[in-house]
Amino acid sequence: MRFTLHQLAAFVWTARLGTVHAAARHLHLTQPAVSHRIRDLEEELGIQLFERQHQRLAVTDLGRNVLVYAERVMSSAQEMARLDLRRTITGLIRIGVDESCATAGMPQILKDLKDCYPALRVDLTVGGGAQLLEKINHHELDVALHTGQSSQPDVTSQFIGFTEHQWVAPLDLMVPDGEAFLPAHALSHRIVSNAPPSTLHASASRWLASDGYAFEDYSACNSLSLMVSLVVSGHAIAVLPASIARPYVAANAIKVLRAHPELPLVPYYFSYLAHHRSDTTARILDIAKRNLQVAGFFHSSGLAPADQ
Repeated sequence: MRFTLHQLAAFVWTARLGTVHAAARHLHLTQPAVSHRIRDLEEELGIQLFERQHQRLAVTDLGRNVLVYAERVMSSAQEMARLDLRRTITGLIRIGVDESCATAGMPQILKDLKDCYPALRVDLTVGGGAQLLEKINHHELDVALHTGQSSQPDVTSQFIGFTEHQWVAPLDLMVPDGEAFLPAHALSHRIVSNAPPSTLHASASRWLASDGYAFEDYSACNSLSLMVSLVVSGHAIAVLPASIARPYVAANAIKVLRAHPELPLVPYYFSYLAHHRSDTTARILDIAKRNLQVAGFFHSSGLAPADQ
């Protein structure tokens, strides 16, 4: 059956008020519109719903059975409308993100959260992965988007995709041998990096260690935007998230070095306090993941299994 709420409303209000004219006034419709909806409903059900008695319409015996169910449907629809699903998430949510996420997708994530849930207030913390992991483990955050994975029993960390790290350099940097960028080459240049225990430092350190080198001589910097500026200005080379480097590469301001071996992909997580409402975290995760995917934040071959 393919009856509609509009048809049921025309039937219910005509039955309650006794005339099509009264139902039309109540529903702010014309009488022909109400009559047409009732006829369509009768055709769909294959029964007559009304019979005329004097100047009023009386519900038929079969129609009275339909009326019981129609009123239930209308009541449920009204209750659903009163829920106002846009406002079911209220109060304060404390969200932590690393700088790459903040730069690549957070403005649109916050806009979508505000548009969908205007009663929700967001406190945003931007920090390194280790810092965010510590904060959520100590319940100073409710949600975190980061490269860390919590082992605390009251924190759930859900894998949502892989991010890519790249060695980047000024345009005029010459790579020996013409193509591959090796650990031995990196050590002949000034390197700028986050300090440990950052994920970027760990990526660079493991890459150098793959050829037996220690990552000891570098300039520490806690700002990705400043690191990019230092590379653009020719001051240093760096390992950066691909989502951060991409617009500068496209603008021909820096170049990506073809590292050998390749830097491994980095798992990215959505962590949240386990006692939080599951519908709240699920909706925030959906908005965050969708916008990060659109922004090209995740590596195309490294999406979470459900997104492949």
